Amino acid sequence: MQMPSPRAQQTALSTLKTHAKKYRRRGVAEFRGHFKANRLFVEVVKEAKSGLVGRMFGMGTVKGVGRLARLEYLGPNKWKLLIYKFDAKRYGPHPSFNEGSITACVDAAADIYI
Repeated sequence: MQMPSPRAQQTALSTLKTHAKKYRRRGVAEFRGHFKANRLFVEVVKEAKSGLVGRMFGMGTVKGVGRLARLEYLGPNKWKLLIYKFDAKRYGPHPSFNEGSITACVDAAADIYI
């Protein structure tokens, strides 16, 4: 098992933050990530208007956080993708995508869930 260096971890987390801008039109506020050993767990934070009453009284938006994927570090700019299976409540393989860069992995998971 290869471990990402602290610099590689920091780069991965900043990549997630900047990549979320691509999905703003779909209601994504940000992608969050945290490391456990060589795994990066990715969550999506979506914003939605809080309904008619919320808009009338200026209550703003409601945030929802959901699990998206688990990326396993294989090497510099190479990650293995496992998506979160909501029905089984665990991570499993993507139907057509196995590994790639962080942005490619997030895009593959987002195509299914976002």
